[in-house]
Amino acid sequence: MLLASLVALPGCGSSSLLGPTASSAPTSTTAASVTTTTVPLNNEIAVAYPVVPCDDPANGITTPTFSTGWKPTILLAPIPTSLVSKVAFYSNGVHTVLGPKGWTCSVVAPGPPLSASQATTTTTYGATTTTTAPGSALLGQNAAMSTRGAVTLAVYPSTAPVPPTQGPPPPGTDGVFATFASTSTQAGIALVCPYATLATWQTQSTQCAKPAGEQTNQVTPDVTTITDPLGVIGGLAGSGGQFAVTGTVIVPQDANALKYGNQVQVAGESCSLSDASICPTVLTDFEVREFPVAAVPGR
Repeated sequence: MLLASLVALPGCGSSSLLGPTASSAPTSTTAASVTTTTVPLNNEIAVAYPVVPCDDPANGITTPTFSTGWKPTILLAPIPTSLVSKVAFYSNGVHTVLGPKGWTCSVVAPGPPLSASQATTTTTYGATTTTTAPGSALLGQNAAMSTRGAVTLAVYPSTAPVPPTQGPPPPGTDGVFATFASTSTQAGIALVCPYATLATWQTQSTQCAKPAGEQTNQVTPDVTTITDPLGVIGGLAGSGGQFAVTGTVIVPQDANALKYGNQVQVAGESCSLSDASICPTVLTDFEVREFPVAAVPGR
């Protein structure tokens, strides 16, 4: 069933759809295969989008084959009117992310960490020269994507000469990368450890340091927003190139997990785009749509 309304988290570049019911007839846009369902509110409009399936090239799968989970064909989202024709949904049948329209989506296979040549870079932007050490590439989402135990969806240009479908992508890769894991795995701990403090994680993992130069903002106790400035390889996939990368990490504040170190479902997303105009909308949708929900025992 389509969502009747979505409420964005504060400070994430989007607004609530809740408000007086519009009395005017439904409108339409010039974008193909896009239907609007309400009148604009605060420069946004509720749009029904078709959902593009994600491939799993590592397993030779070209369409989702999950036996459980919801396989949406159309989803509703509050989209700024200026972006209505620029975005689309992508799903592997379990997780769904927003990304640039007309791109490709694939499940990312766990891969080796970034090589020394990828992780160590000296780049000059104008009058600024940035050198990044190899170790900083193995934190946060980059570390989780190089370790078994996480599921990552990558939305990237269909014309990409080297699709980012194995391990963390090289710095400056254009793409939206969404990673899902549990803190019962090393991948899950690596994903959130630099952004959430829990004694058992910090004592068990060497991947908890906050990447040098990375900027963070704890929007709520559960959600931390992240910016890796240009040239800084931080915890976000694709960071370290010629443009800044933004992202978010979600760590639900489960009381037992915080007290005893029990496992908790976590998620993180990186918006690594040379044209970052859609990133606030992409990340806001992720925070609402993909907020981790714990499994119910016995189900």
